[in-house]
Amino acid sequence: MEEQLRNLNKIEGVKGSAIVSNEGLMVLSLLPSDVDPDAVAGMAASNFRNSSTVAKVLNAGKTRKVIIETDTDFIIFSTIGNGFLAVISDKNVNLGLLKIRIEKAVREIKAKILEG
Repeated sequence: MEEQLRNLNKIEGVKGSAIVSNEGLMVLSLLPSDVDPDAVAGMAASNFRNSSTVAKVLNAGKTRKVIIETDTDFIIFSTIGNGFLAVISDKNVNLGLLKIRIEKAVREIKAKILEG
């Protein structure tokens, strides 16, 4: 799974990535040194649960990805079954390419989880 995170981190504009459990525990972190991995883990789980509740109330289907856009960054949480893939990037990233690469990483991570 580290390989998938390293590949994501190679994309121009990506600052870091991590895998987080549904309970909000950090599984694997390749985040910048100035980012608290435990805080990211807790926020990823909380944010995804809240977004899933909103989607359910609106009858909008199952939440697959949550994208937060700030003045300077994108923060993307994508479900991987029993957890989340979290990616932080600056606003100059090619968001379309990043989303495609996140989907690829999610498929590969899910396959590795099933192997284990």
